[in-house]
Amino acid sequence: MLFSKNKNSAPSPHKKSVARFVKFRCGFLASSLLLYIGLAQGAEKNIPLSEGVYLDEMPVVLSVSRLSQPIDEAPAAVTVIDRQMIKDSGAWDLSEVMRLVPGMYVAYHSASDYAADSTVSYHGMTNAYAQRMQVLVDGRSVYSPLFGGMLWSDIPLAMDDIERIEVNRGPNSASYGANSFLGVINIITRHSLETQGKFVSLATGRSRDEAVARYGGQDGDLAYRITAGVRNDQGETSRMANPLSMSGRWDENLLDDKKIRLLTFRADYRVNPVDELEIQLGYNGGDRQEGSPGGNVIAVNKRADNHFELIHWRRALRDNGELSVQFYHATESSFGSTLNITNGKTGNADVIANRYDLEVQHSFSPSESTRTVWGGSVRYDKTYAPLWLGGDTKPTPFHLSRLFGNLEWRARHDLIFNVGAMSENNSVSGTDVTPRAAVNWHLTPDHTLRLGRSTATRTPTTYELRLAKPYFDNGTIHNKLKPEHIDSTEIGYLGSFPGLKVDFRLFRDKISDLIAENNSSVTKDNLNSGRAVVKGFETQFKWDIGKQTRVIYSLSHTLVASNNEDGMTYTNSAPTNSQSMMLTHSFTPNWRASLMGYQNGETHSPGTDSGPNPIPAPVYYINTSRRWDSRVAHSFRTGSTNGELALVVQNLADAHYFEYRHDNEFPGRTAWLSLKLDL
Repeated sequence: MLFSKNKNSAPSPHKKSVARFVKFRCGFLASSLLLYIGLAQGAEKNIPLSEGVYLDEMPVVLSVSRLSQPIDEAPAAVTVIDRQMIKDSGAWDLSEVMRLVPGMYVAYHSASDYAADSTVSYHGMTNAYAQRMQVLVDGRSVYSPLFGGMLWSDIPLAMDDIERIEVNRGPNSASYGANSFLGVINIITRHSLETQGKFVSLATGRSRDEAVARYGGQDGDLAYRITAGVRNDQGETSRMANPLSMSGRWDENLLDDKKIRLLTFRADYRVNPVDELEIQLGYNGGDRQEGSPGGNVIAVNKRADNHFELIHWRRALRDNGELSVQFYHATESSFGSTLNITNGKTGNADVIANRYDLEVQHSFSPSESTRTVWGGSVRYDKTYAPLWLGGDTKPTPFHLSRLFGNLEWRARHDLIFNVGAMSENNSVSGTDVTPRAAVNWHLTPDHTLRLGRSTATRTPTTYELRLAKPYFDNGTIHNKLKPEHIDSTEIGYLGSFPGLKVDFRLFRDKISDLIAENNSSVTKDNLNSGRAVVKGFETQFKWDIGKQTRVIYSLSHTLVASNNEDGMTYTNSAPTNSQSMMLTHSFTPNWRASLMGYQNGETHSPGTDSGPNPIPAPVYYINTSRRWDSRVAHSFRTGSTNGELALVVQNLADAHYFEYRHDNEFPGRTAWLSLKLDL
């Protein structure tokens, strides 16, 4: 039953739940195989599945293998969030959109220092920065060099400029290297030709105001757009509505006010019939709050200053091949932060992190039945962060080089193999090779089975390396962390029925060399002693009830078991059960409404092993949370202007629940009006 109350308050799954899961998995596989065999026998034989059929019936994804593929021929599970879903969700922050992805855990403003930002993690096992997830914007990594993870509010990106989001659910180091560990989010922006003319967006409501303006123009073969925006977000209230404790500051919310100034530019120039040049520039800056009103890190105000520059050249080759070269530079920085630490000392918390990245990629078809993509990249990072890097005022360098490739082989009209690998060398952990292999079997034109196996790594962050203490072992000094490793196996099914599309995935991830953050040992800090096994299933279906009504529903069941070494409690660090739902309905061509529901089961994050009394230390759990959002929109036309007026209400029931930590209470009911005009 959707969002039914969990009567069992036990914080962790036990042997019965594991047995039920194994029994369910075996029963599902057995019944599914019988169903598939019947469908295959009932279908017409020897009818080739043309590429055109799949392009018409199945979304095409670009991110999984770096080849353009129908979603049921991609070598891993992927969720596509299109522009309409983003709009219908009523999301204020980009991170909120990820609540629609099966197995994704999103926590509102969970970090207490450096960034008062949201956590977006896949299958749990996360701290506030979610270091085991890779995020790309048009193929450009926005993974933070200092702490890892993403600073979602600092990305130079307007939501109205997004074309779609492709979420790889599972490891993908074979395509994007280290840190593409548990999943990859690739945000794809709109081509300049699709954003011509003038556009204005205004929004105002409780503690929130935003204005965005965009202009797109064209001069012959050159198309361009410029987008500017300002946002004032006062975030959470200073005092919690329902604190678990009034002592020890557990009744005070984290401070998270933000003023964001945004400016982006994109130009697409058709040089000739085969060459195209893309240029992007972006800036995101403004005042930010961080810290808490009396914690270990005293509240401060700082100024964020982030920007990037990108140039991307593509040449179309014969047989749908392509050669591309991309270079980008990005700077992540914050200034004016002088923090008071527990011992009364102060430190310079300014951060300047620069990244330079050059990548070359070549795709072609060696034969009628094969396609391949290969390439390489080099990267140089340097990070200045005196407070976080032990007082070192000299920027810390990081060097990286990669060689990657993927081969797609259509062995038969109904059988597709994908094999790929990434060889990566960096100045921290040396060389790693991360392969992947997958086979997709079209049982019928509408039903596909996928079996995949992959490995991935996560490189220690700059902060983790400086935090690690040297130790002696048989007279040898060890002071270098190893990368984390994951071996992943999945079985997937994609089905298309009249009005209904189904995506189902079984997974088992074996993780080793987990890097500890809270090691209790005096001589061995931040070691690679942790291990975990993550297994479960997830499904998503899209059901078109009628021409005007659609339901998108996601369900995830995840079990995490670990040896919990070095003070890091990974067991049960993902919600055992989580689900989301989006119901959309068009009443008339001009009136459209949507209703969203989200539920996360109780969970524990390994970076939060302390809590208020009477919660026992060192582990506490966040209770099950439920939330409903809604959006009602009216579109209109006045002269040559197309407009839309929308009312969004988040947290309809005014539920006061916690996310990630017990000092992180989600805001109560929030509403705002938005007006969008295409002039």
